Amino acid sequence: MDMLKQLIQYRNLSQNEMKAFVELMMNEQADVSLKVAHLVALSMKGETSDELSNLTQSLIETTYQQRPYIKDSICVCGTGGDHSGSFNISTTASFVVAAAGLKVLKHGNKSITSKTGSIDILSALNIHTTPISEATSRVNETNLAFLSATETYPIMKIVQPVRKSIPTPTTFNLLGPMIHPYKLDYQVMGVYDDTKLDIIAEALYKLGRKRAIVVHGAGRMDEATLSGDNTIYEISQEKDIIHYKVNAKDYGLQTANNQELKGGTPEDNKEITLNILTGNDQGPKRDVVVLNAALALYVGGKVNSIQNGVKLAEEIIDEKLALNILESVGGKVYDNIG
Repeated sequence: MDMLKQLIQYRNLSQNEMKAFVELMMNEQADVSLKVAHLVALSMKGETSDELSNLTQSLIETTYQQRPYIKDSICVCGTGGDHSGSFNISTTASFVVAAAGLKVLKHGNKSITSKTGSIDILSALNIHTTPISEATSRVNETNLAFLSATETYPIMKIVQPVRKSIPTPTTFNLLGPMIHPYKLDYQVMGVYDDTKLDIIAEALYKLGRKRAIVVHGAGRMDEATLSGDNTIYEISQEKDIIHYKVNAKDYGLQTANNQELKGGTPEDNKEITLNILTGNDQGPKRDVVVLNAALALYVGGKVNSIQNGVKLAEEIIDEKLALNILESVGGKVYDNIG
């Protein structure tokens, strides 16, 4: 059966059909409108966990037959697509997580659905992304490397016109954190759409993450927030998948409306990050970074509970250890940040 017709009829794609789907998406000669139709049809049908894991694996194999591996590697990254306008929470949290000793390989992109993507703020901070050929040595030296998705998957540039022509989030919004070029031990993946949590958790389990957390933030954000109950799906190869709620107030953190987490331009977000890491900001923006870092410290085995993760994240910021990591990867800190 024709693949597009199959998707329109809400029929699932097999592993081989998903490979054919990827081949279509990566075919530079194929008509963009045809690609748009297939991607929209898949997104409207809704992905199964098998489809999502097969799609992820097929996309990875377009570039990496054998992925590099580093023990205790982790990525903290959201799917985007929540249109919240928040500052770069996961990027800021990555400095904290690296300061705790985990090997952070932050996979990011320029903004597609937000004002400032992770690559945009790095440019403002004067931090360069690391070529994949140098990432292992960089992360072993500093515990942190930022990888640009357009550099790790140059083939994905073929899909950019398709994505930009679709005004709503698609399946490809889910894939960004999942097609990491490294074989990760751990992952914290924020998801804007709470209807996708179970299939993403199952897909990450099938993809072999040792432990991972999939989080949907209160107020439909792709990060844990301070405004209410955050939904968590925790994946473990030893204990399978469990889900529960996490509320910032239960860990002694401030409660705050998501509007208080707003960012802006890359320069605005740079200032927010530096204010948090220098200790000048003790408000909700700091606390949301602490909460998200705590999830990563917990899932990465640095602490045995989220509560202890909160305590460790606060100590790391207070002792300027996260700021030291920022400086070690080339970031500039200015005395007049206020």
